Amino acid sequence: MNEGTRSGHFPARSIASHKTSAPKPHRHAVKRQQLLLRMFGAMAPPVVFIHGPAGHGKTSLLLQARSHCEAQGMTTGWLSLDAANNDANRFFGDVQEMVATLGIDSHASIRNHDARGSGEDASRAAWLVGQLREFGRPIALFIDDLHFVGDRVVLSFLRELLASSADAIRWFIAGRVVPDIRLPRLVVGDRATIIRPEELRFSASEVHRFFAAASEVEVSEAELRAIHAATDGWPAAVQLYRLALDSPQVRASLATGSDHHVREMTDYLADNVLMRQERHIQSFLLRTSILDRMTAPLCDFMLQTQDSNDILATLERTGLFVRRIDSDQQWFTYHAVFSRFLRDHLQAATPEQVADLHRRAACWHREEGHFEDALHHFSLAGDHAPAADVFELWADRLVPDGHMATVNRWSDSVPMEELEQRPGLVVKIVWALAFLSQHRKLEPFLRLLRASHYEADSVGDPRVAMSMVAILGDDLAKSYALVDGIDTDTLSSSRFRNFELSAVANARGYHLMVSGRYQEALRQLERGRVLSEVAGATFTLAYSIGKSALALMSQGQLQEALVLYRKALSGPRAYGEESQSTACLACGFVAALYEADEFEQALEQFRQYRELIISAGIHDYLVIAYRAVARIHDSRGEPQLALETLEEAEQLAFAGQWPRALRLFAWERVRRELLSGQHERARIIAGRIDTSADRPDSGQVRLSEDSEDGTLARIRLCIHGGDAREAQRLLQACLRSAVAGGRVHRQIKLHALNAIARRKAGNDFHARHALEQALALAAPGGYARALLDEGEAMTRLMLEYFGARAAQGARPQERGVDAFLARLVASFGSERSEHSEAGRDLPAPSPVRLEEFTEREQQILAQIVNYMSNEQIAAQLVVTRDTVKFHIKNIYAKLGVRNRLEAIRAVRQGRL
Repeated sequence: MNEGTRSGHFPARSIASHKTSAPKPHRHAVKRQQLLLRMFGAMAPPVVFIHGPAGHGKTSLLLQARSHCEAQGMTTGWLSLDAANNDANRFFGDVQEMVATLGIDSHASIRNHDARGSGEDASRAAWLVGQLREFGRPIALFIDDLHFVGDRVVLSFLRELLASSADAIRWFIAGRVVPDIRLPRLVVGDRATIIRPEELRFSASEVHRFFAAASEVEVSEAELRAIHAATDGWPAAVQLYRLALDSPQVRASLATGSDHHVREMTDYLADNVLMRQERHIQSFLLRTSILDRMTAPLCDFMLQTQDSNDILATLERTGLFVRRIDSDQQWFTYHAVFSRFLRDHLQAATPEQVADLHRRAACWHREEGHFEDALHHFSLAGDHAPAADVFELWADRLVPDGHMATVNRWSDSVPMEELEQRPGLVVKIVWALAFLSQHRKLEPFLRLLRASHYEADSVGDPRVAMSMVAILGDDLAKSYALVDGIDTDTLSSSRFRNFELSAVANARGYHLMVSGRYQEALRQLERGRVLSEVAGATFTLAYSIGKSALALMSQGQLQEALVLYRKALSGPRAYGEESQSTACLACGFVAALYEADEFEQALEQFRQYRELIISAGIHDYLVIAYRAVARIHDSRGEPQLALETLEEAEQLAFAGQWPRALRLFAWERVRRELLSGQHERARIIAGRIDTSADRPDSGQVRLSEDSEDGTLARIRLCIHGGDAREAQRLLQACLRSAVAGGRVHRQIKLHALNAIARRKAGNDFHARHALEQALALAAPGGYARALLDEGEAMTRLMLEYFGARAAQGARPQERGVDAFLARLVASFGSERSEHSEAGRDLPAPSPVRLEEFTEREQQILAQIVNYMSNEQIAAQLVVTRDTVKFHIKNIYAKLGVRNRLEAIRAVRQGRL
């Protein structure tokens, strides 16, 4: 076994390089002049999608387009896809390899992009387009066999990529089906054209040109017409006729006009082609047909011969459906139509050989370190024991790298009786299924783990895997108990064990966060980062960083959290990896950006990672991201979008079997109704929420509940429902717990609610004091939304307080608070009304002339715009408070507004 196999790493791209190398064109390929004219005419759009079944010449047309682009001086890149690319992580790795073939160091480009500070929040698609644009020359990129990919994250990336691509970049894509990449929208916008199956069929003149180029075959005009009619121009069938016309029977069928179904006709032709080959060539074709890709050493090993290189060269030269597919021209593949025929023929003629051939191919791939190919062939040979051995070795790398979709895809190939002998492999499958939220599929594997026992020298600890399942199932106590006692201070010689230890450190860090022991939590999370770095495990590393940022955010260090998120999501790992842990980083970043009042960046991050967030099993992170996005839409006067966001989140929580997340989203609906004045509806929704599982006095607060949970929701319900005593009881108990746990973010929210509660109870002094406490905690970190989210009641409080501060003059030690408050007050005029009647914006009032206001009204309006309270205005103008109220009522009527905030907006928006 070579070093690549022993280490568990793939060798240098000896087998994978074919994916970023354009295959060699067929010698007999017909130039598709009319199609090329469509693709390169004066009005040709930047995106071309070639759609057609197998055998329709899609790859040949791509290759001709590539030659045309290179003749025009364009730089070209190529990517052939296969089923492995349904793992988004692997897809993006191949994309980076394609970028590297253009002469762009993708990793260096990412580092430079980050160093310039221009790419902090750029999406992966924007990054790629940016790198291609900076290349400075026209580029054409070719993607073949897109039909293999159905992963929603990959398709979402392609949608964004094609929608945002620059005109200097051309895209040529081929597939057997049209995927969901919004091609119709691009076509309508003249950004794309689709070449359909009927257009790919050869015309009569193209059939004529094809045989004219094949000088070794003489065909009459009548036979050409017959071939075109029989094949309906299907390129693969036309090629088979070229190879089969030496057969008298085939010639005779043309004369009689035999009517065959396409599949029957191609099998008939292929059979004639095969039978007319020399016996050793027939044997080679049949026995190597089981290979998706082949190289001479592999074929020699399988067939126990030494002439495979000469045979492959001969087959390619004669055009017998064999094509070179890598830059070193060492790897070949059969055309899909011919390959299918050969495999069917082999199975029918000598079925006893098939398993042995797969077994030999598997052994060769295993020795070369090509684990996926070895697993594929062992499985088809029915050799499940060696297949499981290879899978376990390969999974040592797949799980730490976040390739959970690949583990899931191959987990079905190993029978349970083999898994019973390999608890280490079961551990890795459980990791994948848990983080992909495959609940039903997970249970049988969990039963195996519960029956297994961990040994110190084994690879794959059932306790750690089941701890992760418990965390994802929202059973934090069980998760902590499972890993209690595991030593994370001693490094292992096993990469996978170090990865497991990093997960243990992360789990402990999260438990400490929930308990409010932040300094200990950060030390554990730092240990998790170190272990992840040692293991080269991007998966757990992202969790360590994300939880550390959330710990900072909870402690009042919002800006530090934002820096950590930006660094993590703009670095090389973020562009090279696409896993559930990346989704967690993105969710935390969305929540932090929202709290900092950076709406556009928050929405951009959510849009970029939405598909990944949807596919990831991350209930707490799902809550903080979707809740933030819903509130953004509400704040921008888009209640319908807010509701749609909440509904999607609830559907995901229901599918993921996360009842606590469902409760939190229900409480968010209560909050929306309360702030819009729909108190009865809020009470009805609240009455339907099952609160039996809530433990408000436990002292433990999950990351999704730090600033918004059932307890805070009940406090808000009491405040708006007039139950001041119960509101204060809950507030004071919750505040004591938040202070004891160092939860600054939570304290800000509680002080804000307390200020509103005191105001509603008529206690202005205590209301102001509570507001001052909230501002003092919020200002250093810039926690804007913790205050602004409480609606107009909080807005009025801050306006009055700002006016009082302006009248008194700011004290030097409080300039930070004053600056923060001024920024919040300035935002009042720019935000759209969050809660207007029936959830809709009110129509804009007509402009009002200043002359319509009396001199006294103008004086009072000027004071209102300067955020002064009624008492301050009365003192300034030496009038009674009732006089001020009388004039304000007239001012509101003339401006067509309902309150002080709308009056300020009217003046700011130039309606006066």
